Amino acid sequence: MIDIAKSQRLILEATPVLGRESVPLIDALKRVLAQDIVVTEDIPAANISALDGYAVQQASLRGISKQDPARLKIIGESPAGKPCDAVVGVDEAVRIMTGGMMPEGADTVIKTENTMEDGGYMICHSAQKRGSGIRVRGESLKKGEIALYTGDIIRPLEIGALAKLRHAYVYVYRKPLVAILATGDELTDFHEPATPWKTMCSNLYALAAQVIDAGAIPLCLGIVQDNLKSQQEVLSEALRADVIITSGGSSKGKYDLVHKAFAALGMKTKFSSIFVKPGKPTIFGTIKNSMIFGLPGNSTAAMLSFEQFIRPALLKMMGHPNVSSASCGNDDMQYQSALFSQIDSFNYEQGGNKEHQMPSLVPLGRTLPGNGSHLIKQKQGAKTAPDLLKPIAGKTFGVKIAAH
Repeated sequence: MIDIAKSQRLILEATPVLGRESVPLIDALKRVLAQDIVVTEDIPAANISALDGYAVQQASLRGISKQDPARLKIIGESPAGKPCDAVVGVDEAVRIMTGGMMPEGADTVIKTENTMEDGGYMICHSAQKRGSGIRVRGESLKKGEIALYTGDIIRPLEIGALAKLRHAYVYVYRKPLVAILATGDELTDFHEPATPWKTMCSNLYALAAQVIDAGAIPLCLGIVQDNLKSQQEVLSEALRADVIITSGGSSKGKYDLVHKAFAALGMKTKFSSIFVKPGKPTIFGTIKNSMIFGLPGNSTAAMLSFEQFIRPALLKMMGHPNVSSASCGNDDMQYQSALFSQIDSFNYEQGGNKEHQMPSLVPLGRTLPGNGSHLIKQKQGAKTAPDLLKPIAGKTFGVKIAAH
């Protein structure tokens, strides 16, 4: 039996970073960039106006005052996207809009609020410094610069930047395909009628949801009976996936056959028992290029084990450079951590299940009478799940990954 830190380290050491694939820009959202993005042209590509006003030569404004304003002839207009071919001389102006290309000869923009028009002339009594109101070519990005780097997470901000840089497709790290199956003669699915001696295979759906939430692709293989040959056949087919997750059958009972099924397929076992509760009978190993996780059948234990061991591995496979930061960098993960902390016997930092009570068969984020959610109920002075989401000075919530 090994502790949680060592088990997490063994998993991450065995986890590969997957190859890259080219995807349409909008499909790259929340993916990890697998290429450096080099700027191919200056942005902006020309000198443009930063405001609505008039493009002039600064020399035309020398010595002006309220008593002696400049009176400049308007010789054209330069709206955004429609350059003006006029050449601006002394005592001349071109009406210009934000984003409009600066006409030849002009070196300053006077904003509209400081001017007035009179009979085809622009009148201004406020002098401006040379270069005022202009975004110069290459001001934001220069050709040859690296705008985004391999390993950057693509958020809406990066989507906009990539579009600005004219990348319709980008290379990102591939999403892992995760095969999920539940073992047990006692399991049933939606298409079967409910009976007292059967229980719904909710783990298939909960684990698939966790896989999607982590950014990977679930492949649900359904229920497999407590039969060694059946389990071997399904697991053999599942080996085309990057990751295989089984639920149930990982303990030491007569009908717990997952160990034997994995062994028959040549699994190199890294560990098969962890010093955690719930989740002690968690299995991890590899078969060829597939990572194998055997999770307990209890719903709460299976979901907790996913958060502790599988999510970090999936994130690493998808190119996240700092798995610990990626795991605890969003509100959903903070909520999951705060909720699961209440049934994790060894999460002392957030309270934990110090009395080692059995978790509910139906994990919920709130208390319901008769649910058996004694680990999520509010005790005198105890924190509820929403309370646990409040930041603690100097601490962060999320999956903790041991240094390696």
